[in-house]
Formats: sequence, C-alpha cells, structure tokens
Amino acid sequence: MSTPERVLLSCVGTSDPVRGYHDGGMLHIMRYYRPQKVYIFLSQEIEDFENRDSRFEKTVRYANEHWQDYNAEAVYIKSGIVDVSDMDLVAGPLTELFENIIRENPNSQLLINLSSGTPQMQIVLAQLAMSSRYNDIKGVQVSTPENSSGKSERTNSPNYSVETELELNEDELPGAPNRCSEPQMIAIQRDRVRAQMRGLLERRDYRALESIGEQLPLGVLPLVRHLARRNDLQTAEAYNIAQKLELPFKLYPARQTASAEYREVSEYYLLLRNLQLTGRYSEFVLRLNPFLTRLMVQQLLLELPDEAKAVIERRKNGRIIFNADIMRRVMPDEMKKLEQSCGRTLESSDISLFVGARLLRIFNKLPEHVLRVFEACEHLNSEQRNLAAHQLHAVTDADIKRDCVDDSKKAYSAAELVRIFGGMLANAYPDMCDKELFTVYDRCADYIMRRL
Repeated sequence: MSTPERVLLSCVGTSDPVRGYHDGGMLHIMRYYRPQKVYIFLSQEIEDFENRDSRFEKTVRYANEHWQDYNAEAVYIKSGIVDVSDMDLVAGPLTELFENIIRENPNSQLLINLSSGTPQMQIVLAQLAMSSRYNDIKGVQVSTPENSSGKSERTNSPNYSVETELELNEDELPGAPNRCSEPQMIAIQRDRVRAQMRGLLERRDYRALESIGEQLPLGVLPLVRHLARRNDLQTAEAYNIAQKLELPFKLYPARQTASAEYREVSEYYLLLRNLQLTGRYSEFVLRLNPFLTRLMVQQLLLELPDEAKAVIERRKNGRIIFNADIMRRVMPDEMKKLEQSCGRTLESSDISLFVGARLLRIFNKLPEHVLRVFEACEHLNSEQRNLAAHQLHAVTDADIKRDCVDDSKKAYSAAELVRIFGGMLANAYPDMCDKELFTVYDRCADYIMRRL
C-alpha cells in the first residue's frame, strides 16, 4: 500500500464506534477527514468488546463500502491496559505508538482524535498534538450531538448492536452537521514552540536548541548536536556525529582530503563567522588571535624557502615556535629587518601576531590589502584583547572598527574582517579550501528550518 496522505491516531471508548445513532469521535473524524489509515488504540476492555462483536472491524468495513471512493486501512493496537485511569500506564504506550506512526508515515498528515477514550488518554493525546516534532499534525475534537455530555446508552451495554447503530446512524443523513473542530490553542502552542526554535536557530544558539531535545522535529536533533559541538570547537565529537548523518549536502566540503591543520583553521573561521553574525564581539576578539596566528603560520610556511622552514616549529602540544636563532643563521638580512621593525632583539618564543605580521610584510608576497589586515588585527589585538579577557568590558562592533585600523587609517568592521578572512583562508589552502565551507551553517539552518 502506498504512503497515505492522512493517518488517524484514535483511542476508542464507550462512545465508539457509534452511540445513540450518531458517530463516535473516531468515525466522525473518518467521515470528514477521510484518513487512509486509522490506528485504533484498544484498552483491554475495548479489545474484549471487539473480540465479542467485531464492532470496529464492521465499522471500518461499513465506511469503505458505503462512502464513495473510500478505502481505509485499520491498524489495531492492543495495549492490554486494564486501568485506563492511570496516566502513567496510558502515556508510555500512546507515546510509543505516536513515534511509530511518524516513522511509518513520514510524508503524511497526522490527525489525532482528542475526544475518544478516557480523560487520561485525551490529556496524553492533546500533549502529543502539541508536539513540535512532527511538521504536519492536527488535533481534532468532536462535539456530542447534544452539545453536552452524552445521555444515550453507552456502547458497553450488553444490548449494544453495532449493526443497528450503523444502519440507523443519523450522521449518514444528508445535511447532518460536521461536529469536528481543530482547537486553536493547540495550533497556537505548536506555533509558539516553533517560533522559539527558529529564534534560537537564527541566533545560532545550538546548545539551547539542543536542550529542547525530543521536542525537535524527528531527525533534527542529531544535526543540532553536531552543530553545538562544532561551534564549541569540539571537533572530534562533531566529526563523529557527522559521519552518521545522511544529508543532501556536505558538512565538511573540501577539494581533497583535508589536513588536520586546515580543519582546525577552517573551524576557527566558521566560529568567527558565527560570532560576528550573532554580535558576540567580545568572544570574536578573543578567538581572533589563535585563528590569525594559524593562518599566518600557514602563509609563512608557503613563503619561506625550504632551507628556512625550520624557522617555524609546530610542536605536538599545539605550540607554534618562532626560532629566532635559525632565522638569524639562514636569513640574516630578513632577520635584521624584522628586529628593526619590532624595535627589539628577538628570542625564540611562541610566534605572535606582532612578529608574524611584520615578517609577512618583509617577505611582501601577499597583496597589500591582506598585509594591512594582518597589521590592523595586530593593533586590534593589542587594544581590545586584554580588555575583553580580563575586565568587565563588552566589546562592540564600534570598538572593533575604532581599533582595527591599518597604517593607511582604514578601519575594519567585524563583518569586513570575516569577508576578508574567507579569501585569506582560500589563498592559504588553495588545494583544500572549497568555498561551500563558508555557508555550511547556512545550509544546515535552511535544512532545519524547513522541518520546523
């Protein structure tokens, strides 16, 4: 059987399937919504009635035979529950059934009968109807014909005859009213939760989005977990999660197998981009230095002659050392210029933006605007980084633009820096950098947004 357009989840009680010559809740929803598949949740009592007189089997068969172009499939869920007034006993099986229906019918609209079954069942079903996990869901309630509590004999009467009730059912008559309605409260609640999710996604607050957990639409949570780890630079864990995801786009686009160094630098770039987009400028300034240092080192290694590569030493503990003694020995003229530019004698130490930017200027192989950006960022680093790290000081974009200034007095905003950094990254890793990397978070957001 092909995937149905609509499926119905319905508990049933002693007003179903027909009571007092009127549809019970399940049958009335079937009449006006015409679901192609109906999941019928049976307590032990109702299962015993079904075993005795096949009331629901006969009702579904009646609808298929008497309603034009209708052919519903009934799926019976025999829960075995005796005490249907116990909320805990009811909630587990109903929630499990709800999840199974979603998995089995991923492209269908799910209808939930809010009117049949015990009050405890109805409460659980109302909560499921408000779930934001499933994109196309409707809670449907059915009023009684009297618009009050039903006064007719219930279907647990020993004299109940489903054949007679179906034959004399007044809801079969022309002009019979449609007693179905869709509670706006449920739709409003679902829209409110989804709006909150969209807000968190727009702010790229993946940790907060992850905390919503099982309320997220089916299949979204693993991707959110990946983004949360990735944005926190928990690179190994993020990569492991990504390996298990099946998406219509790559989470780690690269022109060839990426080196560990490229992965590290590119992840730093994506973090800076997210920080800029969400206005988290204090953290932007703090993260700027390690990103630029690694990018600068890569650029230096591209420009240093083979005999001078040892000037830059990458150690296993992650430190990157500038070997001043090797520089003096293999490139004495350049070392003299560097020390003159720095205004002091240099010793071997962790490479800094202060030294590296001046060394790149001496080699002078990068475009002038790129060299100026390194110099401007070095100035920003000296002016704002200590304030952001050690004082109660919130960095603003205006602060960045004021202090990120090159020698020509050109000022750079955070957005301008991020744009230029993308080009610098592509230039430093020409064989690896795929520019689709720059929009990977945007593609993830679009993918998730379509499911909210």
